[in-house]
Order: sequence, then C-alpha cells, then structure tokens
Amino acid sequence: MHLENIVFHLINTLLVFLIARSASKVFCLRSLTVPFVSALLFALHPINTEAVNWISGRTDLLAGIFIFSAVFLLVRKTANSLASLCAAVCLFLACLAKETAVFFLPAAILLPFYLYSGRDSDLKFSQVILKHIQHFIYFISSGVGYFALRNLAYNQGDQGVQRVFSHVAGEASAGSLTSLWMVLKASGFYLKKLLIPFPLNFGIIHVSDLYIVVGVMTWFLFVWILFKRTVPGYFFLCSASIGGSAFLIPLLKLAWTPLAERYMYMPSAFFLIGVTLAVSDMKNRERFQPVLVGLTGIVLITATFGTASRNLLWQNNLALFQDTLNKSPEFLPARNEIANALNAQGRNQEAINVLKSIEIPQNISNSQIGLISKSGALAQEGNIGGARSLLYKALESPGKYEKQIVERLLALYDYEVMNHKVEVNHTFAERERLLIRLFKITGDFFYQYRLGQLYLQVGDRVKARNSFQQVVACTSEKVYFYQPSEKLVKKLIMQGN
Repeated sequence: MHLENIVFHLINTLLVFLIARSASKVFCLRSLTVPFVSALLFALHPINTEAVNWISGRTDLLAGIFIFSAVFLLVRKTANSLASLCAAVCLFLACLAKETAVFFLPAAILLPFYLYSGRDSDLKFSQVILKHIQHFIYFISSGVGYFALRNLAYNQGDQGVQRVFSHVAGEASAGSLTSLWMVLKASGFYLKKLLIPFPLNFGIIHVSDLYIVVGVMTWFLFVWILFKRTVPGYFFLCSASIGGSAFLIPLLKLAWTPLAERYMYMPSAFFLIGVTLAVSDMKNRERFQPVLVGLTGIVLITATFGTASRNLLWQNNLALFQDTLNKSPEFLPARNEIANALNAQGRNQEAINVLKSIEIPQNISNSQIGLISKSGALAQEGNIGGARSLLYKALESPGKYEKQIVERLLALYDYEVMNHKVEVNHTFAERERLLIRLFKITGDFFYQYRLGQLYLQVGDRVKARNSFQQVVACTSEKVYFYQPSEKLVKKLIMQGN
C-alpha cells in the first residue's frame, strides 16, 4: 500500500510539472527550468513526507490527482468551455476522494479574473462574468451537486456542514475573537512550514502565539496579491483556498492534532509554482541568476536530506512515535502507539509500563485516549477495579470514544463473571445499563441479542423473550445471531414465557 502512495505522489509531481509548464507559456517562457524546479521542489518538500508515508494520508494524494488535473485543464492563455467542464468534473471527483477538496471551489471560480486578466483587464466585473458564464455555471454546479450528494447520503442531514456552522459561529464556537486568533496562528504557522518545514513533527498540538503576528502579515500580503491579479498571484490564491480547510481543523476539533503537516500537501504544490513563477518574472533577474541558482541548490540539498531522513524514520513505528513524544510530550496517542510498537516486538512489560506512565493533564483534548490506554495496562496486570475506574472517568466526557469506552467496561464485567470473580446478579444492573446504552449509541441489534442472553443468565425469561423477538423482527436472516434468537423465542414461548 505504501508503494501505491509513492506512485500517486509521482503522478502528482508530473501534474505539477505540467501545470507549471502551461503557466510558463502564459508568460511566454520557453525554458523548462520553472516547471522542472517547481516539480522537483514539490517532490522533495519535507512537509509532504507525512501525506506520502502515512496510509491515512492517501486521501490527500487522491484528491491532489483530481485537483491538479483540474488546474492543468484550466491553465491556458484563452478560455475553453470544454476544459472548464472537465475541470469541474475533476473537482467533483476530488471532493469524493477528500471532502476538504471543496475548498478549492473559490479559486476555481475566480480563475477568469486572474489567468485571463491581461486580455480582460479593461472589462468590468460584470463583463468578465458574462464572458466566462459557462465556466462559472460549471463550477457552481459542481459545488452544489457535491453538497446535494452529501445531503442525500446522510439520513439525518449533513452532520459535517452542521458541525462547521456550530463550531465556527454557533453554540459550540470558542468565540469570535478566539476563533480569529486560532485562524491567524494557523495561517502564520503553515506559511512558515511551507518556507521552513523543520522541525518535522507528527503530533503538533501547541505552537507559539508569535505566529499570530506572522498570520496577520500573511493575510495582508494575501489581500495585496488578491488585488494584483497576476498569474503567480493566482497560484498563491489556489494555495490559500485549498489550505483554508486546515484553518478550520483547530476550530472543529475533528482530528488527533489541531495542526498537521499533511494538510499542506496540495497547498504546497500551488505555493511552490507561485514562488517559481514570481521569481522568473522578477525584473533584472539575470543579474541575480548566480545567487538564485546557488540558493536553489542549497534548498534542494536541504530538502533531499530532510525528506530522506524523515522517510527512514517513518519506516519504524517505535522510532517515529518516540520522536513525536520527544517533540510533543503532551500528545497522548504517541504513548499508546509506542506501547503498540513495543507489543509488536514482544516487549509486553515495557509496553505496560509506558501506558501506566501516562499522566492526563486537565482540559487536554483527546484525554479519553490516555485514560483508555492506561486502563488497558492496568487490566493486563489484573487491576480490574483500577481499569474500570479510569474508564468511568473517561465516560464522564466520552466524545467520539463513547462506544469504545462502554464496550471496554462491558468486557471487564464479562471477564469477572466468566472467571467467577463476581456473581452474575452482582453485576447484572450495570451490564444491563451498558448494553442498553450501546444499543442506543449504535442501533445494532447484536446488543439486544446480548441483552437477551443476560436476562436468561439471571432467569428473567420474559425480558429475554422480548429482546430476542426484537432481534427477529428487526434484523435480516443473514446476520449470524438471527437464527439463535429465533430458536430461543420459540423455546421460550413453548415454555410458557
């Protein structure tokens, strides 16, 4: 699977080369230097190692193929309605690969104001819209079609869009001022990462407030570029547009970390194309050519070394997460992954010690992971009471881990009953409550089947029959617990229950 990620990255590198070559033609540059340097910098940029090495980063690579294909179709000296249509389809496919690709939509819609600005510079805003009306229709339709498909795919509405509104401007928002600071800080941090990617870190959970200042300057620079309406400026717009989703992650609290290098995979391509085009368009560039060549060489050598060393680190889970823990000591999932890596090497006691050493600071995000992991270590040592206590603490604010926590609690009670450490009646009430909670969370009738078994264990045949009847009435004959439920219903009815 890792080989497939490398192939996808190579395809994207080729597309970056083709995009930069097409953009160079707009500048009437016949040399392949600009596209070659753009593609090489993208291929070797250390910030992209996370997306390429991590299997979960494949969505960025797949979405990148479609987004870059769309831009390649669009970048030309004159407008082409067929190219716009094909590019809009590519954008739609990119959104299916990764939903954050929809953030490229504003840049796609605004393209006629930038790429054809030399020809349309004398046209008014409304005249540009009328001249390129098909382009606007295609891309607006692509965006509307994607959101309509999302809405149809979810039975209870589009929870993703609802979450964006609730966490950005709704009841779950951190407040307008706090949200603004978070966006500015993320903007400054990601600009620095694109220019100077080191140090590389898989678990970025805290960054300096000084990045707010960098973020403010970044946005002033972006607004200035926005109004300049140049070809390099368009690629900076593309980078900011597709990178906009990364600014929302700290607000939405969806991922392991509020900031991550993998989010810059697609933005880095457009940023690098914009930089190389801007440099090639510099006045008196020939005077500085030796300096530019020297700087390019230093950047490429540094990038190659950083990418190579990072790729080697990614081949060893234990080394990767030890490096992550050294750089982000409060990143709890790193300890869990270190323990998993130690277990895989047969170093079980070391793994248990790592999990037991977890200390959970107050108000830290994803604290449930630490509590779950530590409870697992205590359970392995036979401290069932301590393990259960940590799980109940996690259940006070379970977040997205509610099902996992409840299942682990139930497993601890089952273990005690099966090993005759406690009587069935002693744990009945709590096991019943946990199974009912799991059924409400998941809607999975397997938990009704288990409830029926629990009622049989304590001799409540009426409740057992009711549970098994619900299973028979509401599940398919293909599920493995259907036939046992059906037989038990018949048996209980025959017994007069």
